[in-house]
Amino acid sequence: MILLQLNNITKSFDGEDIFDNVDLEVKTGERIGIVGRNGAGKSTLMKIIAGVEDYDSGHISKIKNLKLGYLTQQMTLNTNQTVISEMSKPFEHIKKMQDEMKVETDWLAQHAEEYDTDIYKEHIARYESISNQFEQQEGYQYESKIKTVLHGLNFSESDFERPINDFSGGQKTRLSLAQMLLNEPDLLLLDEPTNHLDMETTQWLEGYLNYFKGAIIIISHDRYFLDKIVNQIYDVALGDVQHYIGNYGQFIEQRDKYYQKKMQEYENQQAEIKKLETFVEKNIARASTTGMAKSRRKMLEKIELINKPMIDAKSANIEFDFDRNTGNDVFHIKNLTIGYEAPITSNINLEVTKGDHIAIIGPNGIGKSTLIKTLADIQPKISGDITKGANLKIGYYDQKQAEFKSNKTILDYIWDQYPTMNEKDVRAVLGRFLFVQEDVKKIINDLSGGEKARLQLALLMLERNNVLILDEPTNHLDIDSKEMLEQALVNFEGTLLFVSHDRYFINQLANKVFDLDTSGGTLYLGDYQYFIDKLEEKEALKTKHEQEQSNQQTVVLQQNNNYTDQKQIKKEQRQIARKIEQCEEQIENYESLINKLNNELTKPEIYSDPEKANEIAISKSDTEQKLEQVMFEWAELQELLQ
Repeated sequence: MILLQLNNITKSFDGEDIFDNVDLEVKTGERIGIVGRNGAGKSTLMKIIAGVEDYDSGHISKIKNLKLGYLTQQMTLNTNQTVISEMSKPFEHIKKMQDEMKVETDWLAQHAEEYDTDIYKEHIARYESISNQFEQQEGYQYESKIKTVLHGLNFSESDFERPINDFSGGQKTRLSLAQMLLNEPDLLLLDEPTNHLDMETTQWLEGYLNYFKGAIIIISHDRYFLDKIVNQIYDVALGDVQHYIGNYGQFIEQRDKYYQKKMQEYENQQAEIKKLETFVEKNIARASTTGMAKSRRKMLEKIELINKPMIDAKSANIEFDFDRNTGNDVFHIKNLTIGYEAPITSNINLEVTKGDHIAIIGPNGIGKSTLIKTLADIQPKISGDITKGANLKIGYYDQKQAEFKSNKTILDYIWDQYPTMNEKDVRAVLGRFLFVQEDVKKIINDLSGGEKARLQLALLMLERNNVLILDEPTNHLDIDSKEMLEQALVNFEGTLLFVSHDRYFINQLANKVFDLDTSGGTLYLGDYQYFIDKLEEKEALKTKHEQEQSNQQTVVLQQNNNYTDQKQIKKEQRQIARKIEQCEEQIENYESLINKLNNELTKPEIYSDPEKANEIAISKSDTEQKLEQVMFEWAELQELLQ
């Protein structure tokens, strides 16, 4: 079923078109990603879909009573309500049904003696109706759903009764996401949902969204996340919004083909225009050919110009190169303890050799950034050994460098550090990092985080290091800039150590993964997918081992139980046999008494006295009833014994 449609939507800011004639369709259960460069209009398109921003022309249609959830990057819950009470709000209708069911059960309990009346039957019918609705809407599971989502988004039981205003901004955004998931809308709009999530929580969210019943539209710079979830992409780029079928990896292939097609169309048109212009220029003045020239000029005027496609980021010619290679041994790390005033992680052992591209991963707070700062001589070690190889020239970059301030222009900032470079060469370097023409005159304090990050990476390239140590290098970068950096680092022939939460980036670059943990860490000799496969293999072996142990315990328990059960069965059989003997004794006594009473009734002095005869007849009837009960009990005991 179609939930929502955009037809020929146009949007502009200050007279400049953001996108033109956009068509977009959302059906039940679809998974859609919106991608594009920073500032291309992704969030604007999402706001138009959500109905919180106007558009210039076009039409939007949606189904009646569409239940829509929209998570923005800035969204937070601001309330003094506790976490559990706020998360329970999506289930108010369930709680109301619960209260109504209790009212009915209380009434039925108080009026049990009226079970055969019409009003009692009405209350029974009302209870059954509410109970059926409650069950259909999974009322018995709502508390479990709340706990599942909160635990998945990294909140503990101790957080449940805390006021929401006690939490940080990032935690409040996660709570907004939690409440939105619990609302179970028909259409879920998520703008950068993984921004405040670590890798483990992001993986949980991937799994949850894959089983989410509604349709989903996602804006995300996390390409691995997109790859796992979406099956369609809308690319806000190349001057329009282009629709592709497939996940992120499939989109990249299709986008590149589309770009090549558009470039070919542009070049063909430019060649045709040049040919027509040349003909007009040569023939307009000649009397014999002026008519043809004027005809060609009219053709030129009618041509609908094709805009030149934006340059694909991967075509940027970035190279991280160096003048002299290292020896084969780069770092020999033995029993290393890292930290500040107190140790964070101990017993780190790692061998780094020439050409390694090692991703360092691990839970938040384990010391990943501290480890690479220690290797880069920015942070002193606490204990242990770090032996460096020969000819190391180390370049270090972290995300904090994208937060620097300066009143200088981009051009002057580079020139101050490389005064012997001429302007042409500086501009050439900056052009590789997408600072072109007048961009180089921008003041650094006016740049975005992504632009500052690209500028610092340009400086890193100029250093010509043979060892690169990078801490979250893709933070602040849009998808195109990430691809640009990836391509450069894939081709880097030196040694690379990096910390990143970007799993797609890790998978593209790493030939080894070092998983830092409390025991020091483990090195995996493959990319991120290899690391995931090994973890799953370990988990499977662990589960198998636990199952085997459980099976062994079950066998022992069954053997013990069999012995115990046999003893219990024999004991119960003896008890039944004794009860059968008691019943048989009672049967014999009752039969004897009945015979005696029958004899009494035949005596003249009895049957001639109505009062006495009646008394004996009643006694006989009572005895016969008792005999019948005992015989029934005896039959049941016989069945049990068999």
